[in-house]
Amino acid sequence: MTRTRTRITPPRNTPTPITVVTQEGVSRTQILLWFVLVGFAWLGLGAMVFNGVWPVDERPKQIVLAGVSVIVGMLTYVPMEYYFRARGLAMRGVLGLFLTVQIVLYVPTPTNSLLWVPDVPVYLLVSMALYWVLSTLCVPLTYIIGQMVFRQRARRYDVRRAWRQASEIGLTVVGLFGLFGLRALTPLLIIPWILMIVIAEVLFLSFFEPPATR
Repeated sequence: MTRTRTRITPPRNTPTPITVVTQEGVSRTQILLWFVLVGFAWLGLGAMVFNGVWPVDERPKQIVLAGVSVIVGMLTYVPMEYYFRARGLAMRGVLGLFLTVQIVLYVPTPTNSLLWVPDVPVYLLVSMALYWVLSTLCVPLTYIIGQMVFRQRARRYDVRRAWRQASEIGLTVVGLFGLFGLRALTPLLIIPWILMIVIAEVLFLSFFEPPATR
């Protein structure tokens, strides 16, 4: 009597394409309603901050306005984080919007260049707020553009690619703001800075494949 040995092969660990977005259960009507609601929320916040509809000369009003900015940020970025499966997007967006509102209301406008030490903290705060707000708001834009430009499915639905490109947009604006602070916002420096960001993204697309295709 011979025994037959059966070789049990362990199941292969197939990587989960965590960067591919699954949009099941979210209809276009829900997205449209969210856009309308977020649009009205941002209009209301902008009216309170920029048009002087609600003066902030009293402490209770300051606290309420800070709370409103946080609520508007959560209303904007929490659904985005859920939809794109992008961890950290909501926290960065809410903090960026809150910091932007506080800068607009309470931080004095810098009067000298970036090289003047007393104005350096102001430039740093503005740069941080610009980067956080723009890099989070541009994620849907870069994601949609990627769907129209790329043919490879893994590239089209790659959230890391969309987040990276949105971060590059934020870095571009922050760099231009830094040139403005240095009083050097000239085409001779603007064009090389933008080209450097574009070349970096081309290199990323050329040498790094999305995890879903590995």
